[in-house]
Amino acid sequence: MNNDAPQTLDAAGSRVAELEQQLRLSDEGVSRLAQRCLELEQQVLKYEAVLASQGADTEQGALLLPQLFYDSGSGFSPHECLTVAPDSYDELTHEVSAVFELPVEARALRLDPGEFACCITDFSLSDERLSYHILNGNALQEGTMLFMNIDPNLTVESAVGFPAGLRFAVKYRYYPLGRYLHEQPGKALLRALTVLKEETETVSRQGTEQLLEANAEIQQLRKQLADQQQLLTNLQNSRAAYEASLENVLASSSWKLTAPLRKLLGLFHRH
Repeated sequence: MNNDAPQTLDAAGSRVAELEQQLRLSDEGVSRLAQRCLELEQQVLKYEAVLASQGADTEQGALLLPQLFYDSGSGFSPHECLTVAPDSYDELTHEVSAVFELPVEARALRLDPGEFACCITDFSLSDERLSYHILNGNALQEGTMLFMNIDPNLTVESAVGFPAGLRFAVKYRYYPLGRYLHEQPGKALLRALTVLKEETETVSRQGTEQLLEANAEIQQLRKQLADQQQLLTNLQNSRAAYEASLENVLASSSWKLTAPLRKLLGLFHRH
């Protein structure tokens, strides 16, 4: 009989108990890790929901206030910017109504109607001497424009400059596009508008070139007409001078005195 067997069995049993203890500890550790992962996942979901809510609120309500940048000599900067009061924007009607007054004389003006991709309609300036030019958007029709990128910009132009104290009002309706910008329809619309804009510019450029060519041809034809009229005038003057000279010759006494001789010479030539 092997006397070492009981000791071997005791050692095996002890080893089994030790492994079972380690297994229980491992299970507890895995459970704690799983619980911690679940807590972290829930926390991440919570943060994502908060961020999505904040993003939606920002897209819907943070326009939202138009800003007028004026360049007094050193370019556009946040230090030379006019911002209107919060009540200038009506969230229910989407109407924006703002009044700006320049504190100093400016070289150029830039109007930022909002902060996000948007559609603007019914845009108008109260001063008839002022006009506007879209910098990073597309004109859809008169007073309506579409900006597919953040930070839409317009330049305000004037034939009389921008003196200190210049005061004018801006009115329009502001419709933020929100996440539509990142969706496929929005991208397709932007591409279509870009193509349409390029085609329109090409047609306009071709029309301008044709108009210039037509004007050049008209100028050339006018010059030819003027030359022909001058030639006709010269011929008429020459004819008038010849007729006057002929009348003087016919009325002269020498012509009358030589009349018999001319008659005789005529008879001689006939015979």
